[in-house]
Amino acid sequence: MNFKNLTALICGALILGSSTCFAAVDAGKIVLGAIAPGMSETALINAFGQPQSKKGDDWNYPTFKVEVENGIVTEVSTRSETIITPDGVRVGLAAESLNSTFGTADKIDHESDGVEYEYYSTDGTKKIEFKVVNGIIAKITCKLRD
Repeated sequence: MNFKNLTALICGALILGSSTCFAAVDAGKIVLGAIAPGMSETALINAFGQPQSKKGDDWNYPTFKVEVENGIVTEVSTRSETIITPDGVRVGLAAESLNSTFGTADKIDHESDGVEYEYYSTDGTKKIEFKVVNGIIAKITCKLRD
C-alpha cells in the first residue's frame, strides 16, 4: 500500500469515528433531586431521614428508592414527577426531551413494557436510565456503572 492510500485510509477511519456521537453526561449531573449514586449512607440519612422500609439493600422513601451497599448509595430511582435531574428532566415529560437534553443515548433497549434509554457519564463511573412508556418518561434511575 502506498503512502497516499494509507493516508486516505487513516483519514477515512478518523472521519467515520468522529461521526458517531454518543452522550457525554458529566458524572456530577447523574443525580435525582439531591440523591447521587456514590453518596454515603450517612449523607442520605442526614438529608432524608430513615426510609419508610428496608428490605436488605433496598430502601424505600415516599418518592424514591435507593440501593445501599456497604454504606454507599449504588442506585436511586423514582417514578415521581416531583424529583428532577439537574437538567430539569423528570417523570412525565415526553421522551423527546432526552435527545435535546442528553444527546443520543449510549444504549437503547426495547422491552415488552417500554423502551429504556441509557446514558453513561463521561468518566465511565455512572449511568442514568430512563424508562419510557408510550412516549412518556415513566421512571428514572441513576446508578454506579456495573
